[in-house]
Amino acid sequence: MLDRKILTEIIADAPVPMYRQLANLIRDRIACGELVRGARIPSEVELGNTYKISRITVRQALSELEWEGLLERAPGKGTFVRRSAGRLERMTRLTGFGENMAGLGRKAGYATLRAGEETVPLEVVARLRLPEVRAFVVDRVLLTDGRPVGAHLSYLPLWIINGAPTGSFSREALDSSSLYGTIEESGVVLSRAEEIVEPALAGPEDAKKLDIAEGGLVLRVTRTVYDAEEHPLEYVLITYRSDVYTFRQQLYRKDLRTAP
Repeated sequence: MLDRKILTEIIADAPVPMYRQLANLIRDRIACGELVRGARIPSEVELGNTYKISRITVRQALSELEWEGLLERAPGKGTFVRRSAGRLERMTRLTGFGENMAGLGRKAGYATLRAGEETVPLEVVARLRLPEVRAFVVDRVLLTDGRPVGAHLSYLPLWIINGAPTGSFSREALDSSSLYGTIEESGVVLSRAEEIVEPALAGPEDAKKLDIAEGGLVLRVTRTVYDAEEHPLEYVLITYRSDVYTFRQQLYRKDLRTAP
């Protein structure tokens, strides 16, 4: 599998399509700050010449990044890294909060309220198929540029924690690291997630964590994450401020992979 962390060129015979390699390369340059908000990216011709790929391939990559909200096109001027909008958009790929914010040119932060083994509700036991009513609980406030935008309550099977490097799931470590990144560093591969998004009213705890009025509208996300063998890895409840967070999804009438 192609490693996005070290991708600096387009490999013609790689299993990843060339347009996706280019999209990953540009996405990573944005995430690491090499391409800042508002920066103009090279033209289709320049990108094609640099990476020795066709303009059609370049255009497909840019279209993907534009749909994700990372790029915006200005007719007659070029393509630019999208400037920060008033509302944050959560992409519909399986990505963590830190990845989403980096892709939007924003700084993600975390305030970990608790992280440790606890007795958990029976719903969590069922979702994670646990052998007992104990799991590892991570309770964090999600911050964007220092401002609270989400409350994150994650339940993880204990076998993930037991196989992780010592201290990687401590409160101190989780205050400065992506949870999904930490899970993957433990050798666990995230594959897919089932997710439900619905409106809700902020309760007293939500209001305190998110700095909003009790009874205000929030977005409630319930997600179960699986590995490639369909083993549940995480059951998480996330509450987002509805005034700063939106979801965007692309829908198809038919499966494009099998369309004639």
